[in-house]
Amino acid sequence: MSLSRLLGFLTRSTKKNSGSASADPGEAERFFALRHHSFKLFLTAWNKFQETMTEVEYTLCCDHPFGLYRVRALCTSVATQVFQCIQQLERLDPAPGPALYARFAELQKIVAAEVYEPESCLLGPLVLPLGRGNLDDADAEALVDPATARLEGLRGRFPEAVPPGFVITAAGCQHFFQSGELQSEINRRVQAAGGFGPEHLAKLSESLGGLVENTPLPEDLAEAVLAEVRDLRARCRRPMRLLLRGRLWPRASSGEDGTESANAAENVMDPGLLLWGPSVPLDAPDDEILEALHVTLARKQRAQALIYRRARGLTEADAGVCVTCLAVEEGAWGGLAHTGNPLQPHGANVHVYACGGLPQEMEYSALPVDMLRLARAAPHEVRGREPHDPEHPVLDDATALRVTELALALEEAEGHPLSLTWVCAPGGRVRLLLVRPMMLAADADALPAPDEAAPPPLLAGGVTVNPGRACGPAMPVRTWEDARRFPQGGILVLPDDSYLWASLIDRAAGVIAERGLLGSRLGSLTREFGKPALFGLKNALENLSKGQKITLCADLGRVYRGRRDELLAGAAKPRDFMPGSPVFRILQHAAAHILPLTIDVDSVDFRAANCATYHDIARYCHEKAVSAMFALGAEKKHAPQRVKQLRDAVLKQFWVVNLSDGFTTTPAGPVIDVGQIASRPMLALWRGMNAHPWQGPPPVDGKGFLSVLFEATANPHLDPAAQTAYFSEKNYFMISRDYCSLHSRFGFHFVSVEARLGARSKENYLLFQLRGGAANIERRILRVRFVADLLWEFGFAPVLRNDAVSARLEGMDTDEGEHLLAVAGYMTIHTRQLDMIMQDSTQVAARREEMLAHCRALFTGRDLPATDAQEAPPCR
Repeated sequence: MSLSRLLGFLTRSTKKNSGSASADPGEAERFFALRHHSFKLFLTAWNKFQETMTEVEYTLCCDHPFGLYRVRALCTSVATQVFQCIQQLERLDPAPGPALYARFAELQKIVAAEVYEPESCLLGPLVLPLGRGNLDDADAEALVDPATARLEGLRGRFPEAVPPGFVITAAGCQHFFQSGELQSEINRRVQAAGGFGPEHLAKLSESLGGLVENTPLPEDLAEAVLAEVRDLRARCRRPMRLLLRGRLWPRASSGEDGTESANAAENVMDPGLLLWGPSVPLDAPDDEILEALHVTLARKQRAQALIYRRARGLTEADAGVCVTCLAVEEGAWGGLAHTGNPLQPHGANVHVYACGGLPQEMEYSALPVDMLRLARAAPHEVRGREPHDPEHPVLDDATALRVTELALALEEAEGHPLSLTWVCAPGGRVRLLLVRPMMLAADADALPAPDEAAPPPLLAGGVTVNPGRACGPAMPVRTWEDARRFPQGGILVLPDDSYLWASLIDRAAGVIAERGLLGSRLGSLTREFGKPALFGLKNALENLSKGQKITLCADLGRVYRGRRDELLAGAAKPRDFMPGSPVFRILQHAAAHILPLTIDVDSVDFRAANCATYHDIARYCHEKAVSAMFALGAEKKHAPQRVKQLRDAVLKQFWVVNLSDGFTTTPAGPVIDVGQIASRPMLALWRGMNAHPWQGPPPVDGKGFLSVLFEATANPHLDPAAQTAYFSEKNYFMISRDYCSLHSRFGFHFVSVEARLGARSKENYLLFQLRGGAANIERRILRVRFVADLLWEFGFAPVLRNDAVSARLEGMDTDEGEHLLAVAGYMTIHTRQLDMIMQDSTQVAARREEMLAHCRALFTGRDLPATDAQEAPPCR
């Protein structure tokens, strides 16, 4: 028999009796136990729901970046906890169940439609040949990445510079990933792994890459690719090599008002991630060419690509992927070129880089590099050389000159500084593989210069790859194991600028490399994401120890010991691509059905059928669950004298639920005096709650007041219409002789304390939890850090999560436990509304000193000094 049916049976059985509590006291006790158990389960679900709501709010405003898997996990958690609330309420009060389940089902469909959007299907050819005007059509151009479209547009003006080839379009790549449920399995594995945490990123990436490589290409796609390969073979009369260049790029999208979004407008800079595949001879067996394509597509699952998509807030539909295949002569070699310096785009030099192999070997830091600087002005004389091996240079002056002339001609045609990837055929002809606008550095002219009287820098030198300043713990990374432990906000210290470390670009506050190039892909990513970067800083790994706090001034080429606030003043924050991104908008839309509170407890419209959001449903369930539980105090036939309102000289807005032996005597009326409480932990907790009167809200500065006003009026789930109900909610103790569980709420401030305090010290424990507040989430986070700092003083090990703190202690004896409970009671009362002053350092320091002094007195068993304010009882 289900618990709800059993409760119904017990209720009906009770109605058949005369109503006397003595008719069957055992049945009344069983009934109360069942109700109490359901109420505890309800409170667990309610508390978890509150935590998840805070996490949704925190994710929207602070916790960036995040992926679609995180959005789905949050929405699933919200739905699970709300469903649990309905289930447990049904066991306490089955009447509103059908209406609540109906509203819940409707909301589930709405939210699922937001976060599990149906797979879009790109229409168009799977493969397009290049050089035949196939990209002139706007629809066809949308199927290839901007760099390929740009290269094809240059073919008419520079026919000899652009090699023949074809492109596997975004439609073709999507066709592959949607075949055989491949994308669904990728999504499942990411969700099961809990996202892209550094501790399992490498393993997840390897798993996803293997899955892609082992999934056969659809027959129609394979045949279309091989048809283009056969056509290339027929057109090329000399030994050729097929280069496969994958590209992942943010697809342009529009905002809700139909205008182009900020992220879409930023696409003029052509951001994106290169996914070079292995090159193969053009006359290689078909299976070998298809295998190379498989490997290239699998590189979409590399750690760098996974992190890039998350950092840009891209969904599958908004992350374009295509593979451009270009035929170049066997024996070709090449590199990169910039028509200017990314820090000085209109400078006087062209920068040309080259390696002894194909350009992807240089971009993946697999081969050493030569660099030449040539004058922009004719005759483009060489102004600087940095060969890897001076006795055997790879890049000769003649080739560098040809690359420079071609690069400047392209810049004139395009109208802005360019980055290009090039190859040189054995006969000396220069061909283009990629042309895109240069990723420029942020302006750092306004940053202050160091004080010459200050201590000298710890390290100096290197090349500024992206200007800016950051402070954090130095984290040397040489292996994947080091990367797995890399913390958020660390300064990434590397042996070189390998593309491998791009997987940490979202976590790093800044980047230092002992060896590296201004034009490397890692350098380009630091500029795209606005991370200060300094390359070529010798002995950085030797001189910077793990966890050592440093200040990186990339614009000055200096590293200082410790935090230098005078140098960090005015430093720009890294670029946050999340606001307005596709994933962000999905969470925003889902949150509109989660966070708002639209029903008012005191309104005649407070009905289950009127619940419009998950918050409404949970709030309705909470009100009805508390009412059902506390109604037992009046229903003597079910639980004689179990629930009483507390009186300590005067009536308090606290109710006491006697679980078993929590009362010394049971009064006949609805009220119980403190002197009749037998629960040792409750009495200790109550002593701390009344040890010192709460002085009311602290004096709030203008910003603090505006923060509270904004949260109470603008934040949808802090609807002012609901504030009356919040302030009038019951606060309740559930007690026995050795156990106490307090749940209190004052406005938007939640505290719960649970403790066991008996003769067996090994079984004793104390759990203190605080969350919520009236100010914005940044101030609420500062408040829980303030509270955690106080709790550390008394042996707690607080755990912080967003605007919540949880602290637990175990194994204390009864005297120590009583003193700790008094501290917890004091904190329950005196942490109210502190969030409003958390950005006023003077008030925070004063309040910390006062509270710490009071808590130390309580911890040593002393009473606090009396004040005039104690004429008014603190706990109402």
